[in-house]
Amino acid sequence: MISQTDRILELRVENKRLKEQITNLENKILTLVGMVNIESSGDPERKNVLNDLLMNIINSTKDQLNIVSPRIDSFYAKELKRLVERGIPVLLITTDRGEVTKKDLPIYDDLKLTQGISVINNPNVKFLLVFNTEQAVYAGGSLDKEELSKSILIITKIQEKSKLRMIAEIFSLMLPTFMRK
Repeated sequence: MISQTDRILELRVENKRLKEQITNLENKILTLVGMVNIESSGDPERKNVLNDLLMNIINSTKDQLNIVSPRIDSFYAKELKRLVERGIPVLLITTDRGEVTKKDLPIYDDLKLTQGISVINNPNVKFLLVFNTEQAVYAGGSLDKEELSKSILIITKIQEKSKLRMIAEIFSLMLPTFMRK
């Protein structure tokens, strides 16, 4: 027969174990909450938030940069060319060449000919997504510095590994079948 003191001791041990599990769960939740952020960009006080985030991703990429954008301006084209000069490949999914405006055609052609930048055409590109293995930024609009600073947009910034894998899978679906992993 178990004495009352032994039972109290068992309950204290069980209580301590449950408190540790709760603390671990709270830490995991706090970690996940900070891994997906939603914010705005383009209003007068936050004019260049999105441009700053994009430049941070471009400059911090160590292995490969993946981009989905309907169009790219000359500012970002230069930044992508600087990135490939450092030996980091860029995989860009953009609209078909026939949909590119006359003003943007030289930029498109230059990117298409740049060693280290793979340009894939997809007529269904209607959003902006820039990601690497560490983080992703998703928003409306195009990779156009001026457009992004003037437009009020909702930005989703993702750093959680499982969500980044999901984004990579979705990105892969936009590639031609022979390029999918």
